[in-house]
Amino acid sequence: MLSLTFKARSADSVLLIIDAQEKIIDTVADKGNLIRCLQAIIKASNVLNIPSVVTQQEKLGEVSPKIGINHMNKVATFRKLTFSCCGLSEFRDRFRKLGRKTIIVCGIETHVCVMQTVLDLIALKYKVLILRNATSSFSVNDRETAIERMRDAGAWISTTESAIYELMEGANKSEFKPILQIIKQLRGQERI
Repeated sequence: MLSLTFKARSADSVLLIIDAQEKIIDTVADKGNLIRCLQAIIKASNVLNIPSVVTQQEKLGEVSPKIGINHMNKVATFRKLTFSCCGLSEFRDRFRKLGRKTIIVCGIETHVCVMQTVLDLIALKYKVLILRNATSSFSVNDRETAIERMRDAGAWISTTESAIYELMEGANKSEFKPILQIIKQLRGQERI
């Protein structure tokens, strides 16, 4: 049963970016918004010292440089042939070693690799927060159906901006000014 009062906290979270590769990004719905949301959550995770894990589906090229992955505080990158990232023992080991219980998930495709990974993470007893607008599929219907299924399985669903503010907790922290700049960029009020 989902706790209705769950809040993600930066000290207990890991950002997971699944298969944000150029060849896939070019095929998904609303890719411009997806890229903006991925850029924002990556920048926010850097400001809030949230470690990041990145996956790449073999044979589909490198992670898109558009999302700013070269500037993130990643702790690991995994190449995979499985749809679920949890199919890699070294992936599961990395999360155990990090010792954090909340996984913030974004990436593509929502109805394949994202969903299968999320279902496995929930089975492994992690709290999973999915950023709806930082995931995508070729079909919006596929994305939304997968979001519903993940919610039914026990994942929490949010948006990029909402999650950033939730992780920030308040405006009284020194990180607030850079976070506010990231939000303005996300909203299109400033150039990225």
